[in-house]
Amino acid sequence: MNSQVRKHAERYATAHEGRHPYTDCWPTAAGVAARAYEEGNAEQLVAAIAEAMRLAMARYSVTVARLDIDSARDELWYWVGDSPHGPRPVPGSEQWPTPTGPHAASWQRHFADVGIGEIRHMAQQVEDVLTALLHHTTERFPHAPATFGTALKEYENPITGSTFCLA
Repeated sequence: MNSQVRKHAERYATAHEGRHPYTDCWPTAAGVAARAYEEGNAEQLVAAIAEAMRLAMARYSVTVARLDIDSARDELWYWVGDSPHGPRPVPGSEQWPTPTGPHAASWQRHFADVGIGEIRHMAQQVEDVLTALLHHTTERFPHAPATFGTALKEYENPITGSTFCLA
């Protein structure tokens, strides 16, 4: 999985006009966070949701619209939870590469510049928020896949890969 994040980012950037997947996750993460935000650091919640999405997109090689909500919900725990196989990757390392783009500084503040305890706290917040979104989505669209595209009425052009929203 370790080099898979970097390779996915390179393939994604090539297919999406040079944009990093974290950049494309940010608006969706902001929309999700806005539905759940009560108090605290809103930017931190958006950064955490976007990171969970970015890592899950790399694991499953999918776009934002096709990413299963439950896959992203659990992804940060794979990276920061207890492991019987030794130490987990450190944010910003070769194994857990820093994203590029306009939101890289936020990622740096909320992942590379904090301890593992804070990242685990964010993982719990992401799990809670995305669990609520997953339940809402499956209730609203019981016969549709529980993806971010379904939840946010975002559709992907199958030819260009660009996404758009319909009201």
